[in-house]
Amino acid sequence: MGPMTGGTESDRLLDEGHAAFIQGPVSVIVATRDAGLAPDVVRGCGCRVSRDRRQVTVLIEPGRASSLLDDIAANGLVAVVFSQPSTHRTIQLKGDDARVVPVTAADRAAARRHQQLWCADLVSIGYAPGFAVAVHGGNGPLAAIRFTPTSAFQQTPGPGAGQPLRG
Repeated sequence: MGPMTGGTESDRLLDEGHAAFIQGPVSVIVATRDAGLAPDVVRGCGCRVSRDRRQVTVLIEPGRASSLLDDIAANGLVAVVFSQPSTHRTIQLKGDDARVVPVTAADRAAARRHQQLWCADLVSIGYAPGFAVAVHGGNGPLAAIRFTPTSAFQQTPGPGAGQPLRG
C-alpha cells in the first residue's frame, strides 16, 4: 500500500492514534452483505494502514470467510469493527471500494504481530493462551481486503457510541 497523492491531513478519517489503535491488540470483525442484503461476517487476523492513513487492508482466513470474499468482489461494501478486549474501546470503519488484493510479506508480518498483541491482551484479562490463539487464527492462508474508509465511528460502549470519529 504505497502513499496516495493529493488530499490534505484534514480529509483523512484516521489520525495517527486511530491508525495505531486499529493495528494494535484489537478484535477485528469484517462484515459485508450480498445482493439480497444477507449479511456475512468473519473474524479478521489483523490489519495494515497505509502510510498516508487513507487506506486500510484487513486480513482474514479465507477458510473462515464463507461467501464474504465473493460479496466483497461483487459490491465493494465493507464495515470493520476494531475493539480492544481489555478496554472495550471500539472503532468502526465503513467503505464502499473494498477489493481483494494480493497478500504481501508485510501483510503476513502484520498478521503474526497482531496475533501476538491480541493474544497478550486476552491473556491479560484471564483467557488461556491456547484459547486466544485458536480464536484469532491467522496461522494458515490469508486473504487481504483493501478499502478506503468513507466513514468512521466511535463505538466504545457508552453515551458517545455511534458518533463520528474525531481526531
